[in-house]
Amino acid sequence: MKTGKTGTYLRIAIVAALTAATVTVAPAAVSAADGAAFAASAPGRVSAPAWHTSSAGTLSDNSSLFDIASVGPDAAWAVGAQYVGGVSEGVILRWNGSTWQQESAPAVPETGVWHAVDGVSAHDVWAYGWDQVGETLAHFDGKGWTQAPLPEEKGYGFAKLAAVPGRVWLVSDTAINTYAHGAWQSTPIPHGVFISAIEARNSHDAWAVGQFAYAGQPSRSVLLHWDGRSWTETAPAGSDLLATAVYQESARSVWVTALAPYVEDEPQKTKVLHWNGRTWRDVTGPVDGLHASSITGDGKGTVWVSGDPYGYEGTALYWRLRDRVWTSVEGDAVPGGQTQAYRIEALAPTGRAGKFWSVGSYTLITGESTSAQYELIQRSTR
Repeated sequence: MKTGKTGTYLRIAIVAALTAATVTVAPAAVSAADGAAFAASAPGRVSAPAWHTSSAGTLSDNSSLFDIASVGPDAAWAVGAQYVGGVSEGVILRWNGSTWQQESAPAVPETGVWHAVDGVSAHDVWAYGWDQVGETLAHFDGKGWTQAPLPEEKGYGFAKLAAVPGRVWLVSDTAINTYAHGAWQSTPIPHGVFISAIEARNSHDAWAVGQFAYAGQPSRSVLLHWDGRSWTETAPAGSDLLATAVYQESARSVWVTALAPYVEDEPQKTKVLHWNGRTWRDVTGPVDGLHASSITGDGKGTVWVSGDPYGYEGTALYWRLRDRVWTSVEGDAVPGGQTQAYRIEALAPTGRAGKFWSVGSYTLITGESTSAQYELIQRSTR
């Protein structure tokens, strides 16, 4: 979890735990060869918000969203948790093309937190959650939800999820599990490796990113590629960056957000890395001002990055890369009351129209020394 905030800002325990897990992981040593081109590009700034609030504050206080899956302009799912009567309750919100509403499709399994979601189509959506009783994997077929079997290697609450036609991946603390043809197969993860994100383009092209950290041994980045048969590490030796998210634009264009190692009394610097099919390169340019934890794009060269902005005042912060120029973009402020501590957990394109979704949370000041956290969904306007 990001340090340095002061005052009384309430965050539910489950959100704190998941946030901590997100920022304690990492990727590759990179060449600065073409990073200079991005650094030299003058950053622009969009003054009017290019992201508008689509839904906020509809759940109970102490709520947050952790992931989003979009399969087109009229179908998307956001997952998270809220506290009701002092008990954590998993939440799935569904976009029907005009509004966000709590999922009402039949047989939605109950769990304390929905942590991850991914979708192939409006008839093929997967969600992963957990509570004190155990873990839950659920599948939506367009009509209703059914509980799916879990692999033997469980995720312990923080598993990452990726889905493509005919296959789904679930990354646990000890294995990368894949489900296809009615059966699970597992690739063990070595002790000390933590996978922070996974994304799949198809059944034979997927990436998992993370970091190796083990007592008495030097930390290193972990960048793994799935070619349909096995996982191969591509991270150059010596990297000590902390990978947080991955986005696949094509077979020869993969983007990763990362954090530089923590230095006392200094905010961790964000890095953006690009894989061109042969090497990883630092293309960060002027990107700064936030702990990056999410990245996505439109498949046509535009890339968006967001996360947890430094400090707790101000709106959500996004960075957009278009035509090799990075632009910082402020998110919309939620109306009605004094807000702060905006945090974006995940990004996703809405379809092929060049628009995007973001999900996370914001804090609403409720008294002289009290506040409450609520779920946040924003949508890009350009």
